[in-house]
Amino acid sequence: AAEGAAMEFKTDALVIKATDYKENDKLLNLFTPSRGKLTAGIRGVRKPKAKLAFAAQPFCFAEYVLAEKGGRYTVTAAYLYDGFFALRTDIVRYYAACAVLEICDALLVEEGESRALFIAAAEALKGLSLTDGDAAELLVGFCVAALHEAGYMLDLDGCGVCGGEVKGNVYFDFDAGYFTCTACASGVRASGATYETLRKCAGLAYDEEKTAGGLKRALRLIRTYLAEKTEEEYPCFGEFIRLYE
Repeated sequence: AAEGAAMEFKTDALVIKATDYKENDKLLNLFTPSRGKLTAGIRGVRKPKAKLAFAAQPFCFAEYVLAEKGGRYTVTAAYLYDGFFALRTDIVRYYAACAVLEICDALLVEEGESRALFIAAAEALKGLSLTDGDAAELLVGFCVAALHEAGYMLDLDGCGVCGGEVKGNVYFDFDAGYFTCTACASGVRASGATYETLRKCAGLAYDEEKTAGGLKRALRLIRTYLAEKTEEEYPCFGEFIRLYE
């Protein structure tokens, strides 16, 4: 390529955020599997009948063709896989999906490979949009996977101090990311339902009888844990918890 010419490449991407820019353009925060989070301009998409308008919508999952020049990216083409349009018809599932993007935005680094997190996010959006699976279970399952990939793994394998069974009065240590039993009692008081629900959503063996009421508690615990680890607010996550019954 000639010196100074733009280099083009293709990448799958999810739109995390779209911001109006100039008269007819937008700036996209894209989540890509191989380059993590990057910002790309997309021109003319606010004009009526713009061909690439779909590619500038939050939740858009597509193959993007990006031109890179001087460290800046511009979208030159896009081929849609799924726009997850059903999310816009259900306010509860919409906020769950917004929470997925919000968490990705907080956990991702620029120019860092994040394939496993990308797959988890795409699967969560598919589940929320295309199935009737419980929105809170889908979100908690995504969060457990996302925390694992980001290095903030929740230890759900017995008491984090003695390794024994977690039962009776349960505690959660926000610094260490593990639950403890009554005897070890490290951290703040939690509930057995929270612990069993997290194990369920993580695909581990769990006691169904002990999960009653655990979903909302699990959501609150994860949001607090995320906020402590990343120093972000997670307003969409909070709104989902408020709306979820």
